[in-house]
Amino acid sequence: MRLGVILNRVFRMQHNPLFEYVIQHQNEIDQLYLILPIEDLSDAANVKRDDYEKVVKGFVHTLNQHEIYPHMLNYDQLGVLVDDLALSHVLMPQDIMSYHQSIYDYPHMKRAFENHQVKVIGQRVNHYFQPSQTLNQQQQPYKVFTSFYKANRKNLVHRHYKVDAYKQVAKIAEKGTNQAHLQINDSEDMEKSARQDWATFLNTDISDYKRRTDDISQDYVSGLSRFLAYGLLDIREVMNDLLAGYDSDEINYEAFIREVMFREFYYVLMTKYPQTATQSFSEKYRGMQWSTNPSHFESWKSGQTGYPIVDAAMKKLNRTGLMHNRLRMVVSQFLTKHLFIDWTWGEAYFRQYLLDYDNASNVHGWQWSASTGTDAVPYFRMFNPIRQSERFDPNGYFIKTELEVFDDVRPQYLHHPTRYKAQLKENHHIEIGKDCPEVIVEHKKSRDYVMQQFKNIGPSN
Repeated sequence: MRLGVILNRVFRMQHNPLFEYVIQHQNEIDQLYLILPIEDLSDAANVKRDDYEKVVKGFVHTLNQHEIYPHMLNYDQLGVLVDDLALSHVLMPQDIMSYHQSIYDYPHMKRAFENHQVKVIGQRVNHYFQPSQTLNQQQQPYKVFTSFYKANRKNLVHRHYKVDAYKQVAKIAEKGTNQAHLQINDSEDMEKSARQDWATFLNTDISDYKRRTDDISQDYVSGLSRFLAYGLLDIREVMNDLLAGYDSDEINYEAFIREVMFREFYYVLMTKYPQTATQSFSEKYRGMQWSTNPSHFESWKSGQTGYPIVDAAMKKLNRTGLMHNRLRMVVSQFLTKHLFIDWTWGEAYFRQYLLDYDNASNVHGWQWSASTGTDAVPYFRMFNPIRQSERFDPNGYFIKTELEVFDDVRPQYLHHPTRYKAQLKENHHIEIGKDCPEVIVEHKKSRDYVMQQFKNIGPSN
């Protein structure tokens, strides 16, 4: 067969199932072409677009160092390339959900290739479980995470695979062309950097993971979600590492494994219920009459709500493309439960900015906060941003990194500045409404209004 291998979002040399497949089926391949289609991120934030380009360049530079030269081009040029190369088969990932646009995912691309009379071979490259092997006794996906976790935790086992399959691929792959005109020279090896960061986390920070996982006052995160979104690390490799170190610290390792399992849980749900990408999982909430207040939405996006924890989180997202998981819950609940704005608005905004964007995790995380999804927080559970701030950033360290106006302000004033207007003006010369925004909605009034809207929907059918 004349085989084309699609490499987008599998930006790693080691532990690459696509390369492993090629070696296993080498005797069936007459011609091998590696293809790297470049995503259109023209509607993404600059920080996300720049990060994607940096990772792509680093990967291609590493490929080139090993005498591997993929065809690089835009997605809309794929059809012409497929015809020019007279491909009979295409090997591509079937489980990636971090593409910037959904048209790049497996179902869409499979149909597009088949229109060119090309047979498509799907390969699992980014998730641990095959969804069909995680179902309950009724052959349906688990809709409660705890049940999913208990049923599938035992299936996490050490897995063996080839580490250096790319060396054999280099011997048989045809040389491609750079139609994307990317300048590759001296780009950073992002896979190497990811491996170093992951090793550092395992050797140091994981030992205190359970206690500090919600502490937003310092950068205490593994970075794994970004590594997985780009395919810089293999989930099998990650799980092998976690299982290998498990006996040394069961409590912290299990807490981390549980978080990785959440990613698998949401992936399985999305494969079974793809419509939940744009509509509520719970059918009774699909007719919810959300607010369409553009001023409120703009205030949320730009970090001008008057609640420092929300504003600091959004400003960091806009600046870096990063957000702590605890803060994702805080800002998503604020948008849906305080401003009562449709969760799909927030999900789309996160897609534009998040470096570690994953459709399944993002969508179902938002639906959890909005109380419209599976295993969602009950609608009457509504985060109070003031309490969240006091609890998870008591000294205001995180807030002060993004809101410099509060640099010299005592912590007691930081979490709800509007309440301390007089003190801030007298003691710090900070005028609420001028130097920093006044709250755009009041917590209790918002809670009462939102609770009534949910009650009006009525009980589940």
